[in-house]
Amino acid sequence: MIGRTRVYPPPKIRPNRRGDSDIKTREPSKRLFLLGIDGCLLYVVGDFQFAATGKGQTTETIGFMVRVAYLEMGTWRMVASILCGFVGSLLYYMGFHRMYQLLKLRIGDGRNRIWVRLFRVAYMTGTVAWTYVHAMFMTVALIFKYVFEAYGDMEKAAGIANRVFYANAPPMLAAYILCDVLLTVVMIALVWKRVIPLKSTGARILATLCNPMALPGIVGNLLALLPWPVNQLDHGTESFGHALVLFLGLILLKEMAKTGEPEGREGSK
Repeated sequence: MIGRTRVYPPPKIRPNRRGDSDIKTREPSKRLFLLGIDGCLLYVVGDFQFAATGKGQTTETIGFMVRVAYLEMGTWRMVASILCGFVGSLLYYMGFHRMYQLLKLRIGDGRNRIWVRLFRVAYMTGTVAWTYVHAMFMTVALIFKYVFEAYGDMEKAAGIANRVFYANAPPMLAAYILCDVLLTVVMIALVWKRVIPLKSTGARILATLCNPMALPGIVGNLLALLPWPVNQLDHGTESFGHALVLFLGLILLKEMAKTGEPEGREGSK
């Protein structure tokens, strides 16, 4: 009718379901975890580049570090390993820092907070150390390769390369203890203290392998006993152990979203 304003009923507002909220809050954290896993997989690729050998290729070493196979290895593999270590560390930090934030929120001021602090020490050490370790290993290999090509004396080339390795050994050993050893101890503690939510004892036993020492120590050594090329998989088990730590972080993330525990802001320290 002319002169009247038609009044429409207010639109129906769909209630915000908890599942929708969980998806919105989980997705950024999930992406960070997956980026961190990608970084660990780059470490695995880098490990293969400097350690894998062909069928029938010698595995002989001269001294503690120098492998004769380095003489037949393409320089591109050594460069690729260094790049994998560098890019991998950037992604590694993203995933592990997010896991640290979730652990801190889950534990709060409880008695297990010491494990969260040690977790931070471990992953911060790894972020710095693994770029250095990949670069150092490949620098030793390149020195051995180039000195031998220049002078044709394998023993002298290996002696020079080994001296470079020994000079770099103390910080590498410190990084190994503060990252691999410490992270392994922390993750086993978090699994058996049930901070990482697993439903059965069997799952916790399997999760005990999800760290950078138990996986290469058990699975890696078993793989090394198998024929080529399966035995080459041993070279990536330490780095893959770091990826499995983040897989446990995804389980933690899923449980926190299910129970409604807050995840905190992405930028929280």
